[in-house]
Amino acid sequence: MEEKIVRTTSLFMVMLAVFICTSLCYLPALEVKAQQYVAKQMRIRQERQEREEMWAMLSGLEFLDYSTRQAMATATEEGLSGNQQKTAAEALDFPQQLRLELPKNTTRDDVTINNHYVTQTIDISIRGATDDYLVRYPMIGKSDHIADLNYYADQDGGTLELSMEHVYELSLDWEEQYLYIDFIAPRDIYDKIVVIDAGHGANMPGAIMGDVQEKDIDLAIVKQLKKLFDETADEKLGVYYTRLDDSDPAFADRSGLANDIGANLFVSVHSNSYPKSETINGTAVLFDEKKEAKGNSSKHLAHILLKKTTEALGSKNMGLVAGNDIYIIRTSEVPAALVEVGFMTNPKELANLTDKKYQKKCARAIYEGIMQALEEGY
Repeated sequence: MEEKIVRTTSLFMVMLAVFICTSLCYLPALEVKAQQYVAKQMRIRQERQEREEMWAMLSGLEFLDYSTRQAMATATEEGLSGNQQKTAAEALDFPQQLRLELPKNTTRDDVTINNHYVTQTIDISIRGATDDYLVRYPMIGKSDHIADLNYYADQDGGTLELSMEHVYELSLDWEEQYLYIDFIAPRDIYDKIVVIDAGHGANMPGAIMGDVQEKDIDLAIVKQLKKLFDETADEKLGVYYTRLDDSDPAFADRSGLANDIGANLFVSVHSNSYPKSETINGTAVLFDEKKEAKGNSSKHLAHILLKKTTEALGSKNMGLVAGNDIYIIRTSEVPAALVEVGFMTNPKELANLTDKKYQKKCARAIYEGIMQALEEGY
């Protein structure tokens, strides 16, 4: 028994000696790694402290540029190992314009992106992001095309608000915890572009008859029009809407959307009224009489829409109406027409305007008018 204990103890001592000798051989390397680890943690802590200070001092755009420069400096920092420099450099090597890093335990399902074309703003909401999100997870890339950048957070998460210089579509690429974003001009995607405007909205109801408000009729027709464009989707035709809800975009933003995109044409949908007489009825289309009337003009677009609409609805042709005094027509830099579908002050037409089948007919007529105009070269 004692002999067995002695052998076991001897074996243990031998193994311990071997372990100690081996450890002594690797001790310098372990020391170097420990020093590198400490240096890395100190660098990370210092960089974050600097970002906290800069976040308090800089604007959102300036902070984006600062974070990008800091990332580039890290990639070329002396003292980093070859692998560390390679990893840092690879993190910067992306072709897209922006890179967002998602917080830990956050996935793409926690990200919601809304592109508000009329106001030229893009909201990127991240569930779980906190006040210090951009400090902890710096966004890097180019500030080209961005006019302003703001970030705010609440109990549900954080939202990046990008104010763009123009209207852009987004191209998104996901890679693990990173979201890469490109901003693409609509003209680089579509051959033809149409902007459609539903009149009034929100606290600007337009004409009111009893419990019927013009803004609701206008929106209902535009929503039916959207269904037609969606059903006959053409990847080379871009269709934008100034509103698809009960909002009231500024006049400058309505015509401004068409101008900024460089649309081929701009169509606004309204309902008419004439309180002095219930007998007045029919469809009219307004155009800019002070602009060139020949060729693919505002006047010819109005003529196409008037013909299509009155034929489809069987409504009285009230003719083309000079509309230069209407802001969205006067300021439109592209061919523009405003369709007054019918008179809400006429009981029969009011009943028609609130009828879904009639709204569909009107939408179909406007759709066919727009398609004819595009076929004619608008």
